[in-house]
Amino acid sequence: MELHVNYSFNFFGMACQVVAKMANKKVDVKVIDKDTIATPAYKAMNMTMKFPMLKTSEGCVNESVAIAKFLANGSKMMGANPVERAQIDQWLYWAVSTCLPTQFPALMGALGHAVQTKEAYAKSTTDTKANIKSMNVALGDNNWLVGNEASVADIILAAYFVMAAGTFLDAGFKKAMPKWAAWFDRVCKLPQWVAVFGHVKFAQKPVAPKFAEGEKKVVKAAATAAKPKKAEGDEDEEPVKAKNPLDLLPATKFDLFTFKTTFTNHPDKRGAGIDLLLELIDEGWAFWYLQYEMFGTEGQVLFKTVNLCNGFVQRFE
Repeated sequence: MELHVNYSFNFFGMACQVVAKMANKKVDVKVIDKDTIATPAYKAMNMTMKFPMLKTSEGCVNESVAIAKFLANGSKMMGANPVERAQIDQWLYWAVSTCLPTQFPALMGALGHAVQTKEAYAKSTTDTKANIKSMNVALGDNNWLVGNEASVADIILAAYFVMAAGTFLDAGFKKAMPKWAAWFDRVCKLPQWVAVFGHVKFAQKPVAPKFAEGEKKVVKAAATAAKPKKAEGDEDEEPVKAKNPLDLLPATKFDLFTFKTTFTNHPDKRGAGIDLLLELIDEGWAFWYLQYEMFGTEGQVLFKTVNLCNGFVQRFE
């Protein structure tokens, strides 16, 4: 079987890869380029022209949930009885109809793919967090959404939250939702998950979203109008604050989060992985070499060393 995706970091397709590994199904992943997608032969094969698509000897299957269920067929990932199977479907339908659409406005703004109004961004983040609160309650004392083992529902829903966790669901919110956070970490530590996604981490603080340009102008104009004028003889106005030199750099198209995820899963990091980096990176980025000098008894206890190194990197800015 072949799993077709249109770009390496397609988290819908990656979720299907995790399910395939857990169900012991052999699946080859192929990234389909634009030229192939445009051919009549491929259009005839992929009737919806959506990705991922699973190509089997008996025909093709579209939509990540349908593909995941097909790959999990015959395994415990689809539940142990009719009630569990129905509950898995319940979570999957809710994920597709509610969880995923709710996140998109905030994700598009945070990733810079589309400008958003502040109202749309706020509603998206609020509704997403409300959905997670529902999951936090539903999980109770259970490790998994359905039954005693990870199911298709766990993998699909966790995959749908990966981008949100790296952008607007920060570490503070994670602490506020302990049961949901424990479930998310549990899924992300599955060896089959790590083999595909790598190690997923929460953003320490929310990524600044991209708002509509008009909103900024309105806010700036209002602030200017509210500022009282100085009378004659008053002291000179405060000097204009110097611009940050980084703001003068040209806009970059390099998506660091997407590249890191792609690089983590790349089979040839030292060769083709580095070539990919050099191809994608542009002006405004630089390479730095840092050396951590150990002091005294440092480096003898692993967890202490890891904490020190992480603190060093976090404070490097």
